[in-house]
Amino acid sequence: MRNICAWKARVASIARSERGQALVEYALLLALVSVVAIGALNLLGTSVNTLLGQTNSTLDAVLKTHGHCGHKACK
Repeated sequence: MRNICAWKARVASIARSERGQALVEYALLLALVSVVAIGALNLLGTSVNTLLGQTNSTLDAVLKTHGHCGHKACK
């Protein structure tokens, strides 16, 4: 009977403990930051992809016009 009362008191003490609460709050905060970061990357990803595509097209045009180093003499 003493063991049952001791276990009951121990379980009640663990249930009232707030140590795990901070871990849950950090996990929720991390999940929120992750969702926001993924959303921002999706929005910015399209713009960055377009910008890099335009840069690649410009570089291809320059290389076709001026050769491998950009000078007409190296064509």
